[in-house]
Amino acid sequence: MEAAGMGGRMPGRRQVKNMNTGGSPKECPVCMTGYDGTVQRPRTLPCGHTVCTLCIDQLKVQGRVTCLECHVSHAVPEGEQLPVNYSVEALIRMMRDAEVAPAAALASPPPSAGEGKGAAAATGKKEAAGLSKKMRSFLQEQEATVVAAITACREAQSQLDQYQTTLAGWGKRQQQLEDRLLGLVDQSRSARELLQQEESRAVAKEEELKKGEQGLQAVLETLRTLTTEQEAGAAMPEVFRCTGEAEQAVEECRECFPDASTVTTARKVNVASSAALEAVQAALETLATEELRPQSDPDSTVMDRLHLIWTGSLTVEDLRSLTQPARRLLEAGRVFAVHQAEGQRRHARISLEAGQLYLHVLKDHPPPRGAATLQLSEVVPPSPPCKVFLDLSWPGSAPRRVEFRLSPDTPRGRQFLLLCTGQRGPSYVNTRLYGVLGKGEAGECVLGGDYESNNGRGSSVLLPGLDEGDYRWSGRAGDVFGQEWNDRTRHECGHFGINTRDDQDGVGAPLVFGEVVDGLHVVAEAAQHRYVKKVTVADCGVVL
Repeated sequence: MEAAGMGGRMPGRRQVKNMNTGGSPKECPVCMTGYDGTVQRPRTLPCGHTVCTLCIDQLKVQGRVTCLECHVSHAVPEGEQLPVNYSVEALIRMMRDAEVAPAAALASPPPSAGEGKGAAAATGKKEAAGLSKKMRSFLQEQEATVVAAITACREAQSQLDQYQTTLAGWGKRQQQLEDRLLGLVDQSRSARELLQQEESRAVAKEEELKKGEQGLQAVLETLRTLTTEQEAGAAMPEVFRCTGEAEQAVEECRECFPDASTVTTARKVNVASSAALEAVQAALETLATEELRPQSDPDSTVMDRLHLIWTGSLTVEDLRSLTQPARRLLEAGRVFAVHQAEGQRRHARISLEAGQLYLHVLKDHPPPRGAATLQLSEVVPPSPPCKVFLDLSWPGSAPRRVEFRLSPDTPRGRQFLLLCTGQRGPSYVNTRLYGVLGKGEAGECVLGGDYESNNGRGSSVLLPGLDEGDYRWSGRAGDVFGQEWNDRTRHECGHFGINTRDDQDGVGAPLVFGEVVDGLHVVAEAAQHRYVKKVTVADCGVVL
């Protein structure tokens, strides 16, 4: 298991054994080096365990240190040092004094007494005792340097392992993309072959009709030169044959052409291929206009520098799973959806708020340099069911969000979605609520959605056949419904209404195409505002 508190450093097997079995109290349980009174003084963690100063520095990550014995994380106090364990230092002095006295009193043992591990340990202690304090301090500093180098190596290995995993993942996605592109090419080739076969059939039929026409012309000339009934009778079989063949050829032409299956297949492949090419062209244009990436901090990790270089590699999967690169870009406000229509390229910001992704309305200004972009069609469904939002505000009130769930199979739901994103140009941004029906009574509702006149007089019809859909009647609070006619202009109306109170008589409103799922209290407060026409849509978009 990786020791996060060590910044990648892991104690060796011998160290773990020493820590778990309670090694010598004179030695640090991490590096197994004896404590001293200078650079490796014993320091006490809040959990009660003791570690030397150098190991504390190695274990410290972002102002915190994790005990390797009980795995509790502690904050390092101001001054970057934990208190010295004076009791341990006193115990070490007592143990050293106790070792020196017998050694001085006893004579050197015979060679046989020094054999074995005990003799080797004693010899090592004598050698260590022969080092000067300055030399021991120097050696300890060098040991700390070696430990730091080992830690750096392990950290670099970990970063390279993450880098290899990321590259392998990208390679797999690239292979999948290549397979999809090859599949699209195969479909395009098959569609072209079908068109060539259909063209050959049409050419053959045209030749047949030309020959039939020539035969009819000859018959016509013959009919014009006949002078006797005997000649006419002899010519009639040829006339009947030629006209019959011509009529049959014409009928076959009408029945067999065009081949609906061939044309439909070719059309679908053409649309899919064109969309793919437009997406590729848009991506290439974005890459061509981007500035060079800024140089990263030399102290940053391999993955940090990788994310800085490849911010444009963000995928829908990264976005929806909120990978670390995606989260960083979202928090920095650098994720946008791109929509291109009629030669106009517009961008919609994607935000992360309380763990939920929101796509805001399309705008004309370009995103910041180095922003990650996705195609709008990748993140927004072409039609409901889906969730959208309106941010309502009025004087003295900050914008407050209302979220809606739009029902499927309703043109009014599709129009509401298009006006929340602005894909067709107009949107609900800066439109106002323009009326309240039954204020304070059962069945109360607010009216809005006039993006043309902003006063209830415009038709605001974005899609044809708004009322041709799978609608229902309802008088329940929170339901969103459409208006059939504009009472002033007597034309089809694309406005919407929101029920803020239940209709007690059960009649309700027709053309219901959605419901408020969050923020109905905001709409209810807006309905009670003294001047409802001052309630404005500050922002709108889609809940992803």
